[in-house]
Amino acid sequence: MIPVTRRRGREDDRELQFSGWTSKVATYFSDSSAYWDDVYSSRTVQAQVYRNRMALVGEWATTVAERGAAAADVGTGAGHFAVFLAERGVRVAAIDASETMLGRVAENALRAGVADLVEPMACDVRRLELPTATCDLVVAIGLLPWVEHPELALAEMVRITKPGGHLIVTMDNASSVTRWLDPGWHVSVRGLIHWIRRHVVDHAVEELPVQLPAPMARREFTRLLFNAGLEPLRFGAVGFGPFTFLGRTVLPSGIGLRIDRLLQSLADNNVPWLRRIAIFHIAAAIKPARNDESAD
Repeated sequence: MIPVTRRRGREDDRELQFSGWTSKVATYFSDSSAYWDDVYSSRTVQAQVYRNRMALVGEWATTVAERGAAAADVGTGAGHFAVFLAERGVRVAAIDASETMLGRVAENALRAGVADLVEPMACDVRRLELPTATCDLVVAIGLLPWVEHPELALAEMVRITKPGGHLIVTMDNASSVTRWLDPGWHVSVRGLIHWIRRHVVDHAVEELPVQLPAPMARREFTRLLFNAGLEPLRFGAVGFGPFTFLGRTVLPSGIGLRIDRLLQSLADNNVPWLRRIAIFHIAAAIKPARNDESAD
């Protein structure tokens, strides 16, 4: 397995790294762990989008991570992608801040017969407990929009990647069609809606324990990668549903599924304006080898 190293052996570090924002996010995903474990197999537009996102990441990952390679799946959730890699002979550190999620990782790896290749690890993405230059591949699906400082998270992922190794990361798109159609995705509008429901119609409103995922425009996402010292190799665009208004589905499931499939097919065939309004950016990048290392 990938060797694990604790930061200077200080037990108080764990208390520090799971404080504040990370603890809130971990609690949110722990409380909804059943949903995130089952969503990939459900027959909804959102599930279809998630499957398509994972499929594209998987397609790219298998071209750069051969059998026996070492990988980290950061923000692994229920571990579906970690299992995907392990089934192809890749050794995977499945990393998450939610102990509940990591329990599901262990169960899913055991069920798939790859428990010996998947190592669940509880740690904050800002302090990954892996040695520097350990991984041939680092993947983060759906993680960066949920972290408080994505540049710090990405820096840690770059640190554990070997020179010449690859990273595949996703980011929510600030220009996606879902955000155009549903004002409830915007923090200011969402706050106004909650205020109206609470004070005008006297309706009980359940708040999320954390803010909605923070999106980025494609240009901002590209800048984030370059600032981390990465060389982007390719970009992808995935997802055009669910089709909602103020959080409520406005199209029957069958119609929504067909529309998403049609738009995704057109985007995959390089219709540029569609790629700009997809829900998720996906990027594959390489960590350049330094001159002294490339000469070895």
